[in-house]
This record gives sequence, C-alpha cells and structure tokens, in this order.
Amino acid sequence: MNRLFQHTGACVLIVSLLTGCTDSESPPVANDVNVNQVLPNQLPAEPAGMNAIDPENSGSNTQLNKAEIIDAHIKAVGGLEAIKKIKSIVRVSEVISKSAAGEVIGTTTEVFDLAGDRGRVDLDLKDFKEAKGWRGQQGWRVNTEAPLRASTPDEVGVDKITPPVSIVQAISGAFGTEAFRSVENVQFDGKPCFKMTIINNPLIVYLDAATKLIAGFEIEQFMVIYLGDYKEVEGVQMAHYSKADITVLQTSFVSNVKQVNVNVEITDEQLAKPTK
Repeated sequence: MNRLFQHTGACVLIVSLLTGCTDSESPPVANDVNVNQVLPNQLPAEPAGMNAIDPENSGSNTQLNKAEIIDAHIKAVGGLEAIKKIKSIVRVSEVISKSAAGEVIGTTTEVFDLAGDRGRVDLDLKDFKEAKGWRGQQGWRVNTEAPLRASTPDEVGVDKITPPVSIVQAISGAFGTEAFRSVENVQFDGKPCFKMTIINNPLIVYLDAATKLIAGFEIEQFMVIYLGDYKEVEGVQMAHYSKADITVLQTSFVSNVKQVNVNVEITDEQLAKPTK
C-alpha cells in the first residue's frame, strides 16, 4: 500500500467515523434506521449494579449508574423530544489532513434525509474525491481511484449512520443500557470524563463529566477522536469541531463545520447517483 493510498483511505475512514459510525461490522443507529441490519439482535445483559463514580463528586458516596449517566447526557444534548425532531441535516465542513506526506485541505458535504432513510456524502480533497449515497438498504459509491459501484450491506450500514446528534442516545434507544458494557471514571483530553464501552464494538465513547456531552471517541491502538465547539442547532447541541489522531498512520484529521441546516427539504437532485 503506497503512502497516497494510505493517506486518502484513512481520510475516508475518519470522515465516516466523525459522522457517527463505529466499525464496518457493527455500527449502532437510531431513529428510522433498521437497527437489526447493523447490530446483533441479541446483546448479552450486564450484571446489575454496574455503577460509576461521578467525577464531580469524587470522594463522596454519590454514584451514577449507566441509565442515569445516559439520561443526563440526553438532557444535555437537548432532550429526547428535541433529538427526535431532527428529520434532516445538511452539513458542510472544512477538513484538514496532516501527515508525513504533507497537508491536504478540502471539504465534506453531508446530506441526510432521516425521514426518507436516504442520504449522500461528498468528500473533496483536491486530488482525491469520493461520493457515496444510499436509499434504504441499497447504496452506491465512487471515488477518484475506483469506478461507480454498488455498496456492500456493511458499507451501507456505515454510510447511513445518524449524523452528529448523539451516538449514545442512538445505541441506548435501540438496545437499552445493556448495550454498554461498562462506565468508568477516567481522564480524557485533560478533563474528568465517563468512559463508556460498547458490547461487540471496539468504539469507546467519552462523556465530559461536567457538560455530559461527548468529549471524544477512541479505538484503542488505532485512533483517538476529540470533539468540541458545541453549538445549539434547533434545540440540540452539535459538535462543530473534531480532530482525529490516527496513531497507526501518524496522521491527524481536523474538521470544522462551516454550515449546518436541519429540517430542510431534501431534493432528489441533492442525492442523485452519478452516471459514472
């Protein structure tokens, strides 16, 4: 694998991760997405009483269990009612990738019609471009290095992950608190956080103990993703900044949201499949 292929391939992977995905085999979903297509139907239950100490009250007897932590997070995001009101999202971001091969600046344009179970994501990194879209369980993709083809079921499962509202709410809404293996009191990005691990999934989620918003993600020995610059959009807190450090490739990938619109009309033209 040459350096250019490594670089662009990593960028495509990170763009997918930053829109909420976990891995290509078992990403969780929410809202109108068919969860049975992307996560096991049966998840093992956790032992009762799996608790975590609240970092803000360390040294006291105060404890928060998984359900209470998740509930606090959903309220911090804006509440379940506000989250469920988000039916469509159009987001444009500036992306900067840095590696030993140099710096690449580009954009991503994401169109999610959640109510219609369809969407499209375009990545433009100057010398490398990729477009991918889906409707239901059918999808397509094309990039600078490969011709137009049908997406595999796993690829569609990754592509159609609900955009950045709350992956924690998505998982708990679909499978309950049992989908989370454990919650720990840790330090992440220099601040107290709750570390949440997911059953049958390598993704680790970190919740800021103070704000209860997602501070970042981690796939151990592969990458760490940091989230920040939260802003309210239609009553929901959305991260407008993200940075991914890919340790295996010594590459960083920064994304800054420049424009986001929710509950806008999505046209067929916005989601049209290329002819080649």
